[in-house]
Amino acid sequence: MILTGYIKDTFAASRLLKFSTDSNFIHVDYSYKIFNHLERSNGFIWNAMMRAYSQRNHPQKAILLYKLMVEKNVCPDKYTYPVVVQAVSTRVDALEGKEIHSHVLKMGFDSDVYVGNTLINMYAVCGDISDARKVFDEMPVLDLVSWNSILAGYVQMGDVEKAKLMFDQMPRKNVIASNSMIVLFGRSGRVSEARQLFDEMDERDLVSWTALISCYDQNEIYEEALATFTEMYARGITVDEVLIISVLSACANLLVVKTGALIHGLALRIGIDSYRCISGSRDAPKSDIPKNVATDLWTEVLKGF
Repeated sequence: MILTGYIKDTFAASRLLKFSTDSNFIHVDYSYKIFNHLERSNGFIWNAMMRAYSQRNHPQKAILLYKLMVEKNVCPDKYTYPVVVQAVSTRVDALEGKEIHSHVLKMGFDSDVYVGNTLINMYAVCGDISDARKVFDEMPVLDLVSWNSILAGYVQMGDVEKAKLMFDQMPRKNVIASNSMIVLFGRSGRVSEARQLFDEMDERDLVSWTALISCYDQNEIYEEALATFTEMYARGITVDEVLIISVLSACANLLVVKTGALIHGLALRIGIDSYRCISGSRDAPKSDIPKNVATDLWTEVLKGF
């Protein structure tokens, strides 16, 4: 396209750039070479390049490209800011986040639900839950991602009371949010509330069972951890390494050697690294075990952007 001159066609060039940025087999530097050869560019082209940098773990380059976009008087749109704010979240840079937020306000995109959701997520990831809540409260329209974003912030901060209040106010609760609350209840020693929430869930997945079993293990209620695992296994639910670590930990603390050996055998049969499971159950701090579970809420949040 460069040799034939088609690169001057903005529409054709934008299609080529989008193809290159969407492909996992094309290096982002090659995409930037295409971008650099464009004589006429628009917001779509700049957004595509920034998104490529952000998704390929180059958040700083995405932010620098946004600043260059502003310098060249290319007008950002409502699709620009979710990309830029997400790049700021990856760098966990609250100061830069506030600067971008001021641009959002100046451009009048603060009422857009997608932009607002990324701002909530950005402030929460940076540990500024008060500003995250301020954005949440001022949004004219909220969706499930909005609620998940602010809940994820409270879960990360370990603020069980505010997280519970927010969770109770959610108009529609999904399994990801419920799982994260079970994890938080477990960390806070509120085992009965974790169990009650688990029992009330209309839908459960592997993470739900793992969160509850880890909750029992963390709070030294090892018999219930094993009983819950037995119930889960009887239902034919596939186990994973995180769950095996919690169950082996319960066996070790109860000195139930035979049961531990059976679970170890199960781990071998399904291809789980038995050495890591055994060493993990013996050496890993119990407070670390459920953290993998809690990150699912952030994953769900990011899916909305």
